Amino acid sequence: MATFAQTKGVRNTNSANKKLLLNIVDNLFNKGDTTYADSYFVPEFAREEKAFTQQIRAAFPDLLITVDILVAEKDMVAARWIANGTQKGIFLGVSPTNKKVTWKGSWFWTFKNGQVIDGMGKGSWDALGLLKQLQSK
Repeated sequence: MATFAQTKGVRNTNSANKKLLLNIVDNLFNKGDTTYADSYFVPEFAREEKAFTQQIRAAFPDLLITVDILVAEKDMVAARWIANGTQKGIFLGVSPTNKKVTWKGSWFWTFKNGQVIDGMGKGSWDALGLLKQLQSK
C-alpha cells in the first residue's frame, strides 16, 4: 500500500478501487514488481503494463510516483500523479542523462472484480515537458 507521503492530499481512500489503484502505483510502478500486473489488470492489459513498467524502470530506476488527487465514481478511478526519477537508461529516444526530472500525468481506469478492465490510453502525461528536461543543458 502506498505510504501517506506517496498519497499526499488523497481523501477518503476507503473505496476498494482507490486502494487498488494506490497498490498498483506502489507495487508495480514504484517498486517495479511486474509479477503484480497479472492480478491488477485483465490479461490484454497486463502484458502492456509489464512491458511499460520494465521500460520506465530501466530508464528511471529510482522512479517514484506520488498520487496527489484521487477521485472515484462508480467503477472508474481518476488519479493525478507526479513522477520523479533520475534518467539512467534510454527513454523516448534520449540516451541516459543522469538528470533528476519531474513530470505529471493522470489516469482514468475502470475496475471490475478487482482488476483494471479499461483505461489504457485514457490518461495523459507531460511527455514534452519531460523531454525538455532531459534535453536541457
